[in-house]
Amino acid sequence: MTIAICSFRTLAVAGMVVATPALAAECPEGFPQKPVEFVVAYGAGGGTDAIGRTLAAVIEEQQGWTVPVSNRPGAGGAVATTVLKSTKPDGYTLLVGATNPIVIDPYASDAVDYDWTDFYYPGSAMEVLFGLVALEDKPYDTLEELADYARENGRATISTSAIHLERLVRDIGDFYGVEFVPIPSDGSADAMQKALGGHVDATIQGSQHIQQIAAGNMVQLATLTDSRVPYAPDVKTLQEYGMDLSASAYTIFVMPKDLPEALQVCFEGVIEEAMASDAYQELMANFDNRAANLGPDGLTALMEKQAARYQKMFAE
Repeated sequence: MTIAICSFRTLAVAGMVVATPALAAECPEGFPQKPVEFVVAYGAGGGTDAIGRTLAAVIEEQQGWTVPVSNRPGAGGAVATTVLKSTKPDGYTLLVGATNPIVIDPYASDAVDYDWTDFYYPGSAMEVLFGLVALEDKPYDTLEELADYARENGRATISTSAIHLERLVRDIGDFYGVEFVPIPSDGSADAMQKALGGHVDATIQGSQHIQQIAAGNMVQLATLTDSRVPYAPDVKTLQEYGMDLSASAYTIFVMPKDLPEALQVCFEGVIEEAMASDAYQELMANFDNRAANLGPDGLTALMEKQAARYQKMFAE
């Protein structure tokens, strides 16, 4: 997938894309008059949490704002997103979440009372490089070996942090004719702790697993994105295993739909500047990833396309 970094000037350096801000943020005079809260849609300690806290600290330094960060986990991000829908569009609340609870959950669950058109999207932070991973000392190193383990033991458990990943777990098990049981979690950190504690056989992760792999604590059994990832170049994708399956998402910023235009321009610029900071580039390097800001137009187009795809999928 080609990643557009909207409103950025880019330099190609050793095959990487380095973003620099095109313009300084332009915010209404006197804004903000109180703290701007960043609400992370998942539990503390996960990749989304790290992104939210890193950017909040950078914005405090760059803009002089006060940016407290809180966590509101639940239902794979749907709880925080539901609350945001009824939040006043005054610029004092920004959700740090992901595309999946917005483009998938409304069609996967009748309990979800929103859809992607209910919000404004000032930008995205990165593409999530999903992987299926397990502890290094488990008796399997590949997805096929995990399937063999499930066949011999009756099932295998896999912790996940989103509804669509639960379905993906079942679909992979169906492909092999074994029972893969998804174990729901309150975010990727919770899902990871279940794996590190030996409470599940494997976990699906978007960022935290990369450092665990580098430290020799975990192995990647399968890559869940459409192409292989730089941190595990020898690990096959689901397509290479013979399945027409994949998982994709972006970490995104979400605000109430009727945010005034002047504040839209403000937050687009503030996010752009923060993502170009050394601190954020260092975080992306730790994730073996890169900043990917699609901007409001690119992100809206992506959300519309993905929502149509999942609406059709869950209607079948």
